[in-house]
Amino acid sequence: MIATLLIAAASLAPVEPCAACHATQHEQWRTSRHADSLGSPLYRGMREWARADAGEEVASRCATCHSLADPAGDGRTGAVVCEACHQALAGAGGSASLAIDRALPVAAARAVEAPHALVADPSLPAGGRCLACHAELKNPAGVPVCTTGPEVAGRAGGPGCVTCHMPDAGHVFAGASPAMLRRAAQLAVDRRGGEVVVSVINRGAGHALPTGSALRAVRLEVEFRDASGAPLGGNQADAAASFMRVLRDAGGSSPVPPWRAAAVARDSRLAPGERREFVYAVPPGAAAVTARLVYRRAPAAILAQLGIAAEGPFAPIEMARFELSL
Repeated sequence: MIATLLIAAASLAPVEPCAACHATQHEQWRTSRHADSLGSPLYRGMREWARADAGEEVASRCATCHSLADPAGDGRTGAVVCEACHQALAGAGGSASLAIDRALPVAAARAVEAPHALVADPSLPAGGRCLACHAELKNPAGVPVCTTGPEVAGRAGGPGCVTCHMPDAGHVFAGASPAMLRRAAQLAVDRRGGEVVVSVINRGAGHALPTGSALRAVRLEVEFRDASGAPLGGNQADAAASFMRVLRDAGGSSPVPPWRAAAVARDSRLAPGERREFVYAVPPGAAAVTARLVYRRAPAAILAQLGIAAEGPFAPIEMARFELSL
C-alpha cells in the first residue's frame, strides 16, 4: 500500500505533490484564498499600484506573504501551497524568509503512518505556523501595516487560529466570510430617554476587528425611521463609528497606501473582547431605529481606482443587525 502511494505521489506535478493522497484536503485548499493568493484582483491591483508608485523593490515585498520561496522551482510558488504549513521553515525574517524545504519531514498534528518522513508538531493545531505570515508586517519605513500577531499575543487565553479558521479540521482557511464575520461581533440597541445607546462588542475574534490589511474597515450604520418607514437620518457624520486603521505619510496626509505610510494616523479598531457604546439623540417622529455593522475589504474609492466592482467577494458584508421599535 505504501509503495503504491509513493509511486502515485512521485507521478504528481511538483506544484501539487500532496493531492493524490490528500484529495479532500486539496479540494478544500483549492477553493480557499490561500490557493488564490496571487490571483486576487485586489492583490494584483495594489501590487501594480505599488510598482508604479514606489518601484519594483517595494512592490516585490507583497510576494513574501502571498507566495513562498521555492528553491527547487522557479524561485517562488504560484500560491500559498501546502508546504507553507507542512514543509517550510521561517527564519528571523518571518514570512520574508519562509521557504519550502522538501528535505524536511512533513509536519503533522499527530504521528501517523505515512509514505514519507513525518514529524508531529504541536504548534500546527495551535496555529503557531500561521504567524509566519499573519504576525506583523512592516513597510519600508518600519510602520506596521499588519499587526495580527501582536493583537493575538496581547489577549488573555482563548482559542488559537486553527479553532476558528480551520473548522472541523478542514483546509478551507476561512477568512472574512459572511458566516465568520457574523460570529465576530455582537450588536445591541437600548433606548434611554430621548437617546438610543448602540453597543458594539468584539466577542468572537481573537484579534482586532478588523485585522490584517489597513484597507479593511467595519462601519456602524444607524438609521432612524418614522411610522411609514421613511428615513429620518442617522449617524452618517459620526467618524467614530468606523473601525479601521488609517495610515499617514511623512507630510501628514491620510489615508495613504501601506508603502507610503510614515505613521499610523488613527487606529479605531475593536480589540478582542472590547465593548464600545455610541449614543444618538432620537429625532422627532422616529418610530424605529436600525443599527447594523458592515464590513468592507477595501474602500469603495480604492476599488474604483483599481477597476474592481464592489460586488461578489468585494461586496459589503452585513455582520450584524439590530432593530428596535421606539
